[in-house]
Amino acid sequence: MAVSSTALAAPQSKPNGPYVENEQNISLSSYMSNEELAKKLQKLEASSKGKMKLEIAGYSNLAPDGYQTEVEKGDPLYVVKFGEADSNKKRILITTQIHGNEQIGTEAAIDIIQKLSSGGKEVNEILDKVSIWIMPRINPEGADNQYEGTWYPTRYTHQTWLPGNIGLPGDTKAPWYYNADGSERAQNNNGRVVYGIPGYDQNRDYNPNLDFRIENQDTSQVAEFLNSRTTNNSNYGGFFVTAEARTVSSVFKEFRPDVYVDVHHRGFNTVSDEDNRSVPVQFAAVVADPYTDPFTGKQYEVDADVLKLGKQVNALSNLALQRGFSHYGAIQKYRDVNLPGTALGAFALNDAAIMLIEIKGQSQTLGQKQAGMLKETVKVPLYEVFKGLADGSIHNVDPQVYDDIPESSNSISDPTTRDADTGF
Repeated sequence: MAVSSTALAAPQSKPNGPYVENEQNISLSSYMSNEELAKKLQKLEASSKGKMKLEIAGYSNLAPDGYQTEVEKGDPLYVVKFGEADSNKKRILITTQIHGNEQIGTEAAIDIIQKLSSGGKEVNEILDKVSIWIMPRINPEGADNQYEGTWYPTRYTHQTWLPGNIGLPGDTKAPWYYNADGSERAQNNNGRVVYGIPGYDQNRDYNPNLDFRIENQDTSQVAEFLNSRTTNNSNYGGFFVTAEARTVSSVFKEFRPDVYVDVHHRGFNTVSDEDNRSVPVQFAAVVADPYTDPFTGKQYEVDADVLKLGKQVNALSNLALQRGFSHYGAIQKYRDVNLPGTALGAFALNDAAIMLIEIKGQSQTLGQKQAGMLKETVKVPLYEVFKGLADGSIHNVDPQVYDDIPESSNSISDPTTRDADTGF
Protein backbone atom coordinates (compact mmCIF):
# COMPACT_ATOMS: atom_id res chain seq x y z
CA MET A 1 0.00 0.00 0.00
CA ALA A 2 1.61 3.21 -1.16
CA VAL A 3 1.95 6.06 1.29
CA SER A 4 3.41 9.53 1.19
CA SER A 5 4.69 12.02 3.74
CA THR A 6 7.34 14.62 4.32
CA ALA A 7 10.80 13.05 4.33
CA LEU A 8 13.21 13.65 7.20
CA ALA A 9 16.81 14.62 6.78
CA ALA A 10 17.96 12.01 9.30
CA PRO A 11 16.48 9.17 11.30
CA GLN A 12 14.87 10.14 14.57
CA SER A 13 16.00 7.05 16.45
CA LYS A 14 18.09 3.89 16.30
CA PRO A 15 16.99 1.68 14.53
CA ASN A 16 16.10 4.39 12.05
CA GLY A 17 12.65 5.75 11.60
CA PRO A 18 10.19 5.30 13.00
CA TYR A 19 7.66 6.70 10.56
CA VAL A 20 7.42 5.32 7.05
CA GLU A 21 8.30 8.05 4.62
CA ASN A 22 7.89 9.06 0.98
CA GLU A 23 6.81 6.29 -1.38
CA GLN A 24 7.62 3.53 1.08
CA ASN A 25 5.24 0.59 1.24
CA ILE A 26 3.62 -0.74 4.39
CA SER A 27 3.54 -4.50 4.01
CA LEU A 28 1.37 -6.84 6.06
CA SER A 29 1.99 -9.99 4.03
CA SER A 30 3.67 -11.95 6.83
CA TYR A 31 0.71 -11.57 9.21
CA MET A 32 -2.02 -14.20 9.51
CA SER A 33 -5.61 -13.75 8.41
CA ASN A 34 -8.36 -15.21 10.59
CA GLU A 35 -8.52 -18.26 8.34
CA GLU A 36 -4.77 -18.77 8.48
CA LEU A 37 -4.77 -18.35 12.25
CA ALA A 38 -7.50 -20.98 12.67
CA LYS A 39 -5.64 -23.49 10.50
CA LYS A 40 -2.39 -22.87 12.37
CA LEU A 41 -4.03 -23.38 15.77
CA GLN A 42 -5.75 -26.57 14.64
CA LYS A 43 -2.48 -27.92 13.28
CA LEU A 44 -0.65 -27.14 16.52
CA GLU A 45 -3.31 -28.85 18.60
CA ALA A 46 -3.13 -31.96 16.43
CA SER A 47 0.64 -32.20 16.81
CA SER A 48 0.76 -31.39 20.54
CA LYS A 49 0.11 -34.95 21.73
CA GLY A 50 -2.55 -33.78 24.13
CA LYS A 51 -0.61 -30.92 25.72
CA MET A 52 -2.72 -28.26 24.04
CA LYS A 53 -6.50 -27.96 23.99
CA LEU A 54 -8.07 -25.60 21.47
CA GLU A 55 -11.55 -24.30 22.23
CA ILE A 56 -13.92 -21.68 20.85
CA ALA A 57 -14.79 -19.46 23.80
CA GLY A 58 -17.34 -17.37 21.88
CA TYR A 59 -17.86 -15.41 18.72
CA SER A 60 -17.56 -11.87 17.54
CA ASN A 61 -20.98 -10.61 16.63
CA LEU A 62 -22.59 -8.98 13.62
CA ALA A 63 -26.22 -9.19 14.82
CA PRO A 64 -28.07 -5.84 14.68
CA ASP A 65 -28.37 -5.58 18.46
CA GLY A 66 -24.78 -6.63 19.01
CA TYR A 67 -25.48 -9.73 21.06
CA GLN A 68 -24.67 -13.30 20.27
CA THR A 69 -27.35 -15.67 19.05
CA GLU A 70 -27.05 -19.20 17.75
CA VAL A 71 -28.18 -18.04 14.32
CA GLU A 72 -26.05 -14.93 13.90
CA LYS A 73 -22.42 -15.37 14.85
CA GLY A 74 -19.29 -13.64 13.75
CA ASP A 75 -15.80 -15.14 13.84
CA PRO A 76 -14.66 -17.55 16.55
CA LEU A 77 -12.70 -16.31 19.54
CA TYR A 78 -10.20 -19.05 20.32
CA VAL A 79 -8.70 -19.95 23.66
CA VAL A 80 -5.64 -22.18 23.74
CA LYS A 81 -5.36 -24.10 26.99
CA PHE A 82 -2.26 -25.65 28.48
CA GLY A 83 -3.63 -27.07 31.71
CA GLU A 84 -6.90 -26.69 33.53
CA ALA A 85 -8.29 -23.98 35.81
CA ASP A 86 -6.60 -25.71 38.73
CA SER A 87 -6.33 -23.71 41.95
CA ASN A 88 -3.34 -25.84 42.93
CA LYS A 89 -1.35 -24.45 40.00
CA LYS A 90 -0.27 -20.94 39.10
CA ARG A 91 -2.43 -19.60 36.27
CA ILE A 92 -1.61 -17.04 33.60
CA LEU A 93 -3.97 -15.70 30.93
CA ILE A 94 -2.63 -13.91 27.86
CA THR A 95 -4.68 -11.99 25.31
CA THR A 96 -3.50 -10.33 22.12
CA GLN A 97 -4.92 -8.18 19.34
CA ILE A 98 -7.72 -6.57 21.30
CA HIS A 99 -7.20 -3.89 18.66
CA GLY A 100 -7.27 -5.37 15.18
CA ASN A 101 -4.37 -3.28 13.89
CA GLU A 102 -1.99 -4.52 16.61
CA GLN A 103 -0.79 -7.75 15.07
CA ILE A 104 2.66 -8.65 16.37
CA GLY A 105 1.32 -9.89 19.70
CA THR A 106 -0.69 -12.54 17.87
CA GLU A 107 2.33 -13.64 15.87
CA ALA A 108 4.38 -13.87 19.08
CA ALA A 109 1.58 -15.81 20.79
CA ILE A 110 1.65 -18.40 18.03
CA ASP A 111 5.40 -18.86 18.51
CA ILE A 112 4.84 -19.34 22.25
CA ILE A 113 2.01 -21.81 21.64
CA GLN A 114 4.22 -23.74 19.25
CA LYS A 115 7.02 -23.95 21.83
CA LEU A 116 4.71 -25.04 24.63
CA SER A 117 2.94 -27.63 22.48
CA SER A 118 6.23 -29.17 21.34
CA GLY A 119 7.18 -30.22 24.87
CA GLY A 120 10.67 -30.91 26.17
CA LYS A 121 12.10 -31.03 29.68
CA GLU A 122 11.88 -27.31 30.45
CA VAL A 123 8.39 -26.94 28.97
CA ASN A 124 7.16 -30.00 30.86
CA GLU A 125 8.52 -28.61 34.12
CA ILE A 126 6.69 -25.34 33.49
CA LEU A 127 3.39 -27.00 32.62
CA ASP A 128 3.58 -29.26 35.68
CA LYS A 129 3.30 -26.14 37.82
CA VAL A 130 1.61 -23.52 35.65
CA SER A 131 -1.59 -23.49 33.59
CA ILE A 132 -1.27 -21.16 30.61
CA TRP A 133 -4.29 -19.99 28.61
CA ILE A 134 -3.83 -17.83 25.53
CA MET A 135 -6.44 -16.00 23.47
CA PRO A 136 -4.37 -15.08 20.42
CA ARG A 137 -6.81 -12.74 18.66
CA ILE A 138 -9.74 -11.20 20.49
CA ASN A 139 -10.76 -8.74 17.76
CA PRO A 140 -11.10 -10.87 14.62
CA GLU A 141 -13.44 -8.42 12.88
CA GLY A 142 -10.97 -5.54 13.11
CA ALA A 143 -8.09 -7.87 12.27
CA ASP A 144 -9.58 -8.93 8.92
CA ASN A 145 -11.25 -5.63 7.99
CA GLN A 146 -11.32 -4.74 4.29
CA TYR A 147 -11.23 -1.26 2.77
CA GLU A 148 -11.66 -0.69 -0.95
CA GLY A 149 -10.86 -4.33 -1.62
CA THR A 150 -7.66 -4.26 0.44
CA TRP A 151 -6.86 -5.88 3.76
CA TYR A 152 -7.00 -2.97 6.20
CA PRO A 153 -6.83 -3.91 9.91
CA THR A 154 -8.61 -1.52 12.25
CA ARG A 155 -8.60 -0.76 15.95
CA TYR A 156 -12.35 -1.25 16.33
CA THR A 157 -14.81 -4.12 16.46
CA HIS A 158 -17.73 -4.26 14.01
CA GLN A 159 -21.06 -3.52 15.63
CA THR A 160 -23.85 -0.93 15.47
CA TRP A 161 -25.26 0.92 18.48
CA LEU A 162 -29.01 0.29 18.42
CA PRO A 163 -30.24 1.20 21.92
CA GLY A 164 -33.87 0.32 21.21
CA ASN A 165 -32.87 -3.29 20.62
CA ILE A 166 -31.58 -3.61 24.18
CA GLY A 167 -34.44 -1.87 25.93
CA LEU A 168 -33.08 1.68 26.04
CA PRO A 169 -34.77 4.80 24.64
CA GLY A 170 -33.93 5.19 20.96
CA ASP A 171 -32.12 8.49 21.52
CA THR A 172 -29.77 7.11 24.20
CA LYS A 173 -26.20 8.15 23.42
CA ALA A 174 -23.70 5.44 22.62
CA PRO A 175 -20.83 4.64 25.00
CA TRP A 176 -18.07 7.18 24.51
CA TYR A 177 -15.81 4.59 22.86
CA TYR A 178 -18.21 3.97 19.96
CA ASN A 179 -16.85 4.69 16.48
CA ALA A 180 -20.05 5.68 14.67
CA ASP A 181 -18.79 6.19 11.12
CA GLY A 182 -16.32 3.32 10.94
CA SER A 183 -13.18 5.39 10.52
CA GLU A 184 -9.54 4.65 11.15
CA ARG A 185 -6.21 6.37 10.74
CA ALA A 186 -4.95 6.21 7.19
CA GLN A 187 -1.79 4.41 6.17
CA ASN A 188 1.26 6.17 7.53
CA ASN A 189 -1.10 8.03 9.88
CA ASN A 190 -1.87 10.41 7.03
CA GLY A 191 -5.34 11.58 8.04
CA ARG A 192 -8.24 9.11 8.29
CA VAL A 193 -10.18 6.78 6.06
CA VAL A 194 -13.85 5.94 6.46
CA TYR A 195 -14.33 2.21 5.91
CA GLY A 196 -17.97 2.53 6.91
CA ILE A 197 -18.50 -0.19 9.54
CA PRO A 198 -19.38 1.16 13.00
CA GLY A 199 -17.91 -0.48 16.07
CA TYR A 200 -16.27 -0.09 19.45
CA ASP A 201 -12.86 0.22 20.99
CA GLN A 202 -13.15 -3.15 22.73
CA ASN A 203 -10.50 -2.13 25.24
CA ARG A 204 -12.87 0.37 26.82
CA ASP A 205 -15.82 -2.03 27.03
CA TYR A 206 -14.80 -3.92 30.21
CA ASN A 207 -16.09 -3.26 33.69
CA PRO A 208 -14.77 -4.11 37.17
CA ASN A 209 -18.23 -5.57 37.76
CA LEU A 210 -17.64 -8.61 35.55
CA ASP A 211 -21.34 -9.49 35.72
CA PHE A 212 -22.55 -6.11 34.48
CA ARG A 213 -24.99 -6.39 31.58
CA ILE A 214 -27.13 -3.53 30.28
CA GLU A 215 -30.14 -5.79 29.82
CA ASN A 216 -30.13 -6.60 33.55
CA GLN A 217 -30.02 -2.98 34.71
CA ASP A 218 -32.61 -0.30 35.31
CA THR A 219 -32.78 1.02 31.75
CA SER A 220 -33.70 4.56 32.78
CA GLN A 221 -30.64 4.69 35.04
CA VAL A 222 -28.38 3.41 32.27
CA ALA A 223 -29.82 5.89 29.78
CA GLU A 224 -29.27 8.77 32.21
CA PHE A 225 -25.70 7.62 32.76
CA LEU A 226 -24.97 7.38 29.03
CA ASN A 227 -26.61 10.71 28.23
CA SER A 228 -24.36 12.64 30.60
CA ARG A 229 -20.80 13.58 29.66
CA THR A 230 -19.89 13.66 33.33
CA THR A 231 -20.38 9.87 33.53
CA ASN A 232 -20.09 8.58 29.95
CA ASN A 233 -16.29 8.79 29.84
CA SER A 234 -13.09 6.89 30.56
CA ASN A 235 -13.26 7.44 34.34
CA TYR A 236 -15.92 4.73 34.52
CA GLY A 237 -16.12 1.10 33.48
CA GLY A 238 -17.46 0.07 30.10
CA PHE A 239 -20.81 -1.50 29.32
CA PHE A 240 -19.97 -4.96 27.98
CA VAL A 241 -21.86 -4.21 24.77
CA THR A 242 -19.42 -6.22 22.64
CA ALA A 243 -19.61 -9.97 22.36
CA GLU A 244 -15.79 -9.96 22.42
CA ALA A 245 -15.47 -8.30 25.83
CA ARG A 246 -18.17 -10.55 27.23
CA THR A 247 -16.34 -13.60 25.94
CA VAL A 248 -12.95 -12.60 27.30
CA SER A 249 -14.44 -11.79 30.70
CA SER A 250 -16.18 -15.18 30.78
CA VAL A 251 -12.84 -16.89 30.18
CA PHE A 252 -11.30 -14.79 32.95
CA LYS A 253 -14.08 -15.78 35.36
CA GLU A 254 -13.65 -19.47 34.49
CA PHE A 255 -9.87 -19.43 34.82
CA ARG A 256 -9.33 -16.84 37.59
CA PRO A 257 -5.69 -16.27 36.64
CA ASP A 258 -3.01 -15.17 39.06
CA VAL A 259 -1.47 -13.15 36.23
CA TYR A 260 -3.13 -11.50 33.25
CA VAL A 261 -1.09 -10.18 30.31
CA ASP A 262 -2.47 -8.07 27.47
CA VAL A 263 -0.29 -7.29 24.45
CA HIS A 264 -0.75 -3.97 22.65
CA HIS A 265 1.00 -1.58 20.30
CA ARG A 266 1.63 2.12 20.83
CA GLY A 267 3.50 5.06 19.34
CA PHE A 268 7.22 5.77 19.32
CA ASN A 269 9.68 7.02 21.93
CA THR A 270 13.40 7.35 22.44
CA VAL A 271 14.93 6.62 25.83
CA SER A 272 16.07 10.18 26.57
CA ASP A 273 17.54 13.31 25.05
CA GLU A 274 20.97 11.71 25.36
CA ASP A 275 19.98 8.16 24.33
CA ASN A 276 18.19 7.96 21.00
CA ARG A 277 17.56 4.21 21.09
CA SER A 278 14.03 3.55 19.94
CA VAL A 279 11.98 2.09 22.82
CA PRO A 280 10.76 -1.31 21.60
CA VAL A 281 8.35 -1.96 24.45
CA GLN A 282 6.79 -0.34 27.49
CA PHE A 283 5.47 -2.26 30.50
CA ALA A 284 2.88 -1.44 33.15
CA ALA A 285 1.72 -3.14 36.34
CA VAL A 286 -0.81 -0.46 37.28
CA VAL A 287 -3.60 0.93 35.06
CA ALA A 288 -6.52 1.47 37.49
CA ASP A 289 -7.14 3.36 40.72
CA PRO A 290 -9.62 2.23 43.41
CA TYR A 291 -13.07 2.18 41.84
CA THR A 292 -16.65 2.55 43.05
CA ASP A 293 -19.34 1.00 40.86
CA PRO A 294 -21.81 3.80 40.09
CA PHE A 295 -24.72 1.35 39.81
CA THR A 296 -24.16 -0.87 42.85
CA GLY A 297 -21.88 1.18 45.05
CA LYS A 298 -19.49 -1.78 45.35
CA GLN A 299 -15.88 -0.77 45.87
CA TYR A 300 -12.94 -2.34 44.05
CA GLU A 301 -9.23 -1.91 44.63
CA VAL A 302 -6.05 -3.72 43.75
CA ASP A 303 -4.90 -5.99 46.57
CA ALA A 304 -1.42 -5.18 47.90
CA ASP A 305 -0.09 -8.70 47.29
CA VAL A 306 -1.56 -8.71 43.79
CA LEU A 307 0.13 -5.39 43.03
CA LYS A 308 3.44 -6.72 44.36
CA LEU A 309 3.23 -9.78 42.10
CA GLY A 310 2.35 -7.54 39.14
CA LYS A 311 5.42 -5.43 39.76
CA GLN A 312 7.56 -8.57 40.05
CA VAL A 313 6.21 -9.91 36.76
CA ASN A 314 6.97 -6.63 35.00
CA ALA A 315 10.36 -6.33 36.70
CA LEU A 316 11.38 -9.81 35.59
CA SER A 317 10.25 -8.99 32.06
CA ASN A 318 12.40 -5.89 32.07
CA LEU A 319 15.42 -7.81 33.32
CA ALA A 320 14.95 -10.51 30.70
CA LEU A 321 15.47 -7.96 27.92
CA GLN A 322 18.62 -6.34 29.29
CA ARG A 323 21.37 -7.40 26.89
CA GLY A 324 24.06 -4.81 27.34
CA PHE A 325 23.52 -1.48 25.62
CA SER A 326 21.22 -3.00 23.04
CA HIS A 327 17.95 -1.97 21.49
CA TYR A 328 16.17 -4.70 23.50
CA GLY A 329 17.02 -3.08 26.82
CA ALA A 330 15.64 0.35 25.98
CA ILE A 331 12.56 -0.26 28.14
CA GLN A 332 10.19 2.34 29.54
CA LYS A 333 7.21 2.24 31.86
CA TYR A 334 3.89 3.02 30.23
CA ARG A 335 2.47 6.41 31.16
CA ASP A 336 0.33 6.72 34.28
CA VAL A 337 -3.34 6.03 33.49
CA ASN A 338 -6.58 5.22 35.29
CA LEU A 339 -8.70 3.14 32.90
CA PRO A 340 -11.13 0.83 34.72
CA GLY A 341 -12.89 0.09 31.43
CA THR A 342 -9.89 -1.71 29.97
CA ALA A 343 -9.44 -5.46 30.26
CA LEU A 344 -6.29 -4.92 32.32
CA GLY A 345 -7.96 -2.40 34.61
CA ALA A 346 -11.08 -4.48 35.21
CA PHE A 347 -9.13 -7.67 35.81
CA ALA A 348 -6.58 -6.00 38.10
CA LEU A 349 -9.52 -4.84 40.21
CA ASN A 350 -10.58 -8.50 40.34
CA ASP A 351 -7.35 -9.81 41.89
CA ALA A 352 -5.19 -10.55 38.86
CA ALA A 353 -1.62 -9.27 38.79
CA ILE A 354 -1.26 -7.60 35.41
CA MET A 355 1.30 -6.83 32.78
CA LEU A 356 0.66 -4.46 29.93
CA ILE A 357 3.04 -5.05 27.03
CA GLU A 358 3.11 -2.13 24.60
CA ILE A 359 5.11 -2.83 21.45
CA LYS A 360 6.03 0.12 19.28
CA GLY A 361 4.22 0.78 16.00
CA GLN A 362 0.93 -0.34 14.46
CA SER A 363 -0.32 -1.57 11.10
CA GLN A 364 -0.69 1.92 9.71
CA THR A 365 2.61 3.28 11.03
CA LEU A 366 5.07 0.39 10.91
CA GLY A 367 3.50 -2.56 9.12
CA GLN A 368 5.68 -5.62 9.56
CA LYS A 369 8.91 -3.63 9.79
CA GLN A 370 11.08 -4.92 12.68
CA ALA A 371 8.46 -7.61 13.38
CA GLY A 372 11.03 -10.30 14.20
CA MET A 373 12.77 -8.18 16.80
CA LEU A 374 9.49 -6.96 18.29
CA LYS A 375 8.18 -10.51 18.63
CA GLU A 376 11.21 -11.25 20.78
CA THR A 377 10.24 -8.42 23.14
CA VAL A 378 7.04 -10.35 23.82
CA LYS A 379 8.28 -13.93 23.78
CA VAL A 380 11.42 -13.54 25.90
CA PRO A 381 9.72 -11.85 28.89
CA LEU A 382 6.70 -14.17 28.86
CA TYR A 383 8.82 -17.30 28.84
CA GLU A 384 10.83 -15.98 31.78
CA VAL A 385 7.59 -15.26 33.63
CA PHE A 386 6.42 -18.83 32.95
CA LYS A 387 9.64 -20.15 34.48
CA GLY A 388 9.47 -17.74 37.41
CA LEU A 389 5.92 -18.80 38.23
CA ALA A 390 6.82 -22.47 37.89
CA ASP A 391 9.82 -22.51 40.23
CA GLY A 392 8.63 -19.73 42.53
CA SER A 393 11.57 -17.48 41.74
CA ILE A 394 9.17 -14.75 40.63
CA HIS A 395 8.64 -14.03 44.33
CA ASN A 396 12.37 -13.29 44.76
CA VAL A 397 12.32 -10.46 42.21
CA ASP A 398 12.63 -7.02 43.78
CA PRO A 399 9.52 -4.95 42.95
CA GLN A 400 11.72 -1.87 43.10
CA VAL A 401 13.17 -2.94 39.76
CA TYR A 402 9.78 -2.16 38.26
CA ASP A 403 9.49 1.14 40.09
CA ASP A 404 12.91 2.13 38.72
CA ILE A 405 12.01 1.53 35.07
CA PRO A 406 12.23 4.94 33.35
CA GLU A 407 8.89 6.63 32.86
CA SER A 408 7.48 7.12 29.38
CA SER A 409 9.06 10.18 27.81
CA ASN A 410 10.59 11.52 24.61
CA SER A 411 7.66 10.69 22.40
CA ILE A 412 8.69 10.94 18.77
CA SER A 413 6.21 13.24 17.11
CA ASP A 414 5.08 12.55 13.60
CA PRO A 415 7.11 14.75 11.23
CA THR A 416 3.94 15.77 9.38
CA THR A 417 0.50 16.97 10.42
CA ARG A 418 -0.81 13.41 10.65
CA ASP A 419 -3.01 12.33 13.53
CA ALA A 420 -1.42 11.42 16.86
CA ASP A 421 -1.19 7.83 18.03
CA THR A 422 -3.89 6.84 20.54
CA GLY A 423 -1.92 3.87 21.92
CA PHE A 424 -3.32 1.64 24.66
